[in-house]
Amino acid sequence: MQNGLQRKLGITTRSVDISPMVDAYFGSPATEDRIRVGNFAARIRMAILFDMSRESGCMVLGTSNRTEFCLGYTTWFGDSAASINPIAELYKTEVLAMARQVGLPGEIIDKPPSADLWPGQTDEEEIGVRYEQIDGILRRVIDDGETSMEQLVKDGFEMVDISRVVSLVNRHSYKRNMPVIAPLGRVAVPQRLQVQV
Repeated sequence: MQNGLQRKLGITTRSVDISPMVDAYFGSPATEDRIRVGNFAARIRMAILFDMSRESGCMVLGTSNRTEFCLGYTTWFGDSAASINPIAELYKTEVLAMARQVGLPGEIIDKPPSADLWPGQTDEEEIGVRYEQIDGILRRVIDDGETSMEQLVKDGFEMVDISRVVSLVNRHSYKRNMPVIAPLGRVAVPQRLQVQV
């Protein structure tokens, strides 16, 4: 599968086994807490990508989409850390539609979405709601500003799914912001400085 995509896109890849790094920290076998191990692995993976970007003089390209950012379905300072993210404004279902439009292989598009942080892990199973439903709810609540549970149910969404999606958006709001800086009354650092000559 990966070789076919490499050929189609004309790219080269490099694989790095992060298992020895994860095992060195947790010991083998790793802790029973799969979320903890998965988050650690995601951060190790991103640290390696940033090192490779320094080595190659390139930027780290993010692959998180709007659905993942809304839900906080991302590891803070792991897969959420990137130099630039071209698909962060596209919902998961839009990313899949775009993949079909540009002709990516079906085995990639149809593969159940997974962070691949442990064997058999899938996004939808972990989240508890299918992406088609998630994106529909997010579009209505965020993009359209709908706040009525009654209306969302009339729109065809299950109350339990609506509650789950809204809960995740609210619980993980911190992941959509830079870390909070303790306010000491200083002037905020501007995005750019300009000194007149």
